[in-house]
Amino acid sequence: MISANLLAEFKSKVGKSLETTIPPETHGESWRKFPLGGFNLSEFNSSFAVGESINIHSSLNSTDWTEENASKVSVLLEELLKQSAGNYFALLSLFHAKEYYYFEIDENRADILDWQFQSEESLSASSVFLVRVGKNTSSKIKEGYKTVSKTGNLHLLASVSFYWLEKSSYLKLQTREDYDSDLYHFRSVFSHQERDSKLELSTLPLGGFRGKTFYFPRLAGTGSEANISGLTALSKREFNDVEILVTHLADHTNSKLVYKTIVADKSHHIFTGNLHIPANLKKVTAHQESHNLSMNKKARAEAIPKLEVFAEDVSCTHGATVGDIDEEQLFYLLSRGLNPNEAKHLLVSAFYNEMISKIAFSEEDAAALSVLVQEKILAGGD
Repeated sequence: MISANLLAEFKSKVGKSLETTIPPETHGESWRKFPLGGFNLSEFNSSFAVGESINIHSSLNSTDWTEENASKVSVLLEELLKQSAGNYFALLSLFHAKEYYYFEIDENRADILDWQFQSEESLSASSVFLVRVGKNTSSKIKEGYKTVSKTGNLHLLASVSFYWLEKSSYLKLQTREDYDSDLYHFRSVFSHQERDSKLELSTLPLGGFRGKTFYFPRLAGTGSEANISGLTALSKREFNDVEILVTHLADHTNSKLVYKTIVADKSHHIFTGNLHIPANLKKVTAHQESHNLSMNKKARAEAIPKLEVFAEDVSCTHGATVGDIDEEQLFYLLSRGLNPNEAKHLLVSAFYNEMISKIAFSEEDAAALSVLVQEKILAGGD
């Protein structure tokens, strides 16, 4: 088990950092489009579940816990604290979390890990999920979040995930977020990759009242690779803001971002893809693209690429599209005898099928995810 003293010391440092960190304001670059006007953080701070105990869940039992393990966890936590500096909601989650989940995966523990966080309370909640993939190890993980509103009152979920990939490791990760319509959600996802490691992260966030998600992949080792793909489906008046900052810190590193969004009714989605490549790096390849499908003229989707490239020996590309359902394609399907719902079903499926295949772990998984997206988008209603 993770040492309670180690975690208590870490949370003490988090508390000190949180005290000096200013909550987000509309003039901040990452928050200028988020509707902070109706968000009063103090109302949610007081609703976090109270209690002095910290529940620590780990894949390591007492016989596995060694000084080497303790050292690895300490390094991971220190790096997480470093990367969370200035990120108010990441620090908030680390400070308030009553449940810390730590998984150390090696060649003896390489089966698919299916982890779920579920909240059915009206209280606000926070979650911390930590993974370390050992060198030369391949692993698959499903990470899920689900909230249910029992009272109809607005509540908050703040979550942090951190994935540490050691040398020559591989992690295929699927994250799924199924949020209720009364939830504010703030999520920070960090990753640190050593030499020749590969991360394939696919995410499917659905629902929520208002949300902001940060991804911070860091390619720290030569030859490391990160592929991030996502599919968001929003309806009603839902708002979701996704921001990714890919940081290349070593030569011969590769990154690829592909994100697709479907917005219906009066929903609003923002995707911001940031890329940072410092000077003197060699043989770096980075690509990002964002594709957005609007089902209603009152729905909004925005794609914002931002590239900071200071090295010369690099290959960087980006692209973005925002559009409605093709009227000619729709007319063609209608002329073939399909009703409007069937025609829209086919066109929407064609838009996201490739992304579903990347996210899913199996054909059965892909079919289930496809049903979720169709129900979300074609249910209709505002």
